Order: sequence, then C-alpha cells, then structure tokens
Amino acid sequence: MQTLQNLRRSIDSAESLKSIVKTMKAHASMNIHQFQNAAEASGNYREVLDMAIHIVFSQEEEGLMDNIRTEEGSTLHIVFGSDHGLAGRFNENITDYTTARVESNSTNMIIAVGQQIFKRLEPEYSIHSLLPVPQTNDGITSIVQKLLMEIEDLRNREDISSIILHYCKPEGHSSYTEQSTVLFPVDIRKFAGREMEWESRSLPTFTMDRDQLVSDIIRQYFFVTLFRSFCYSLVSENISRIESMTSAEKNIDEKLEQLNFSYSTQRQNGITEELNDVVSGYKAIRKTR
Repeated sequence: MQTLQNLRRSIDSAESLKSIVKTMKAHASMNIHQFQNAAEASGNYREVLDMAIHIVFSQEEEGLMDNIRTEEGSTLHIVFGSDHGLAGRFNENITDYTTARVESNSTNMIIAVGQQIFKRLEPEYSIHSLLPVPQTNDGITSIVQKLLMEIEDLRNREDISSIILHYCKPEGHSSYTEQSTVLFPVDIRKFAGREMEWESRSLPTFTMDRDQLVSDIIRQYFFVTLFRSFCYSLVSENISRIESMTSAEKNIDEKLEQLNFSYSTQRQNGITEELNDVVSGYKAIRKTR
C-alpha cells in the first residue's frame, strides 16, 4: 500500500500532466484555426488560377489540347505526415492508406514529409528524401518552395510521368479522411471544359506571350496545390492530436479520482487510528487511577 506522501506525489504529478494536456489541446486548437484560414485563402486563389487556366486553354486548337504528357515513367509520391508524436492515429492512418495504394517497386519514388511518417514508410519503401513539417504559415511557404525545387531537380534527372500527393483532409471540425491528389500532369481538359461563370458576356483575354503565361500559371498552380495540401494535413494532424489529448485527459481524470479516493480513505483511516490510540490511552490512564 502506498503511503500518504507517495499518494500526494502521484496526485501532484497527475495534475501537472493534466495541465500539460490542456495546454497542448489549446495549442492544437489555435493551430487548427490558423491553418484552416490559410487553406481557405489558398482555395480562393486556386479558384482564380482555375479560371486563368480555363481562359488560356478553352479556345485552343484540338491538336494543342491533346498535347498532354502520357509517356510511361516513374511516379513520384509525396506523403504528408507529422514530425511530432502524440497525434493519435494520424500517421498510422496515412501510412495504411499509402501502403494500400502504392506498390513497393522501382517505378514508385517517395518523398516523406515528417519524421513520423518517414519512420513508418522506411521499412516498406526506399525513401528518396525527407522534409520537415512546417508549424507556421510562413514556414509552409518556405517548405513548399524547397519541395518545388526538389521536384524540378528530380524531373530533370529522372523520367517522372506523374506526381501524386497523399495527405489527410479535414471533414468538419472533428474528423478527417485520407485522400490523394494528382499534382502532375495537369488535366488541361478538365479546366478547359469546365463551365465558368463570368460577370461579362465574353471571356477575359490576355496580351502577354501565351507560353510564358502558361508557365507562370502552372508554377502558381503547383505552389498553391502543395500549400493547400500542407494546410489540410496540418489541420488534420491537430484534429487527431485534440482527439488523443481528450482521451488522455479523460484517463487522467479517472486516475485522479482513484488517487484522491485512495488518499482520502487512507488519510481517514490514519485519523481514525490516531483517535483510537488517544481513546485507548485515555481509558488506560483512567484505569490506573
């Protein structure tokens, strides 16, 4: 049986741990708000880019519309996870999702985003590179730029026919789901064939060199798609972290209830024993008199 002093120490430790858990939940909640706003802003910009692509390609000749890269080559998979633990099953879920869809062979190349996902994918795949997970909006921008340079370098050295992103996307405020997005090749037919609403009766036009315009738009399209994927993944990670911390907080509360009950019971038993000793001593003194 634990002594009162040991029980008191256990209670203090549990209360300190509960305070840490509450702080982590608050921090995760602030992160969700921050990255949700960033995802919404990038989504609005993505709509502008979609409209720009539609304008550039909607009036193209059929021959140019068919000029979409289809040759065989390697597929580059970019998998988004976390750098830190205590995120529930976030990394396990995206790992299971990826391994179920990506075969471990020489035609599939992996870039892992986050130490936790790297450790889980490494036994199954040959990881080309590892990137850290940003923790701020500004950090996302710099990592995306670094990732774009790495992608460009790989495309110059390897025959890469497609690039696919695997990440978690939030659904509402308390859940998320795994999904994949094709970053490259860009499905030009999808954009050119979309119905777009315009305030004017005619489509906007452009005067700059078309090839330069297309190049700039595609670069921005790659950037904003990667940026939004980072935002979605970070929101999902923090949703999972809050879920994990909520479960931990519940377990701590149950443990504290048990410890407080044991402490109160043992303290009351000690007080009762002391009173019994006093009464017994008093009776013994009376008998001697």
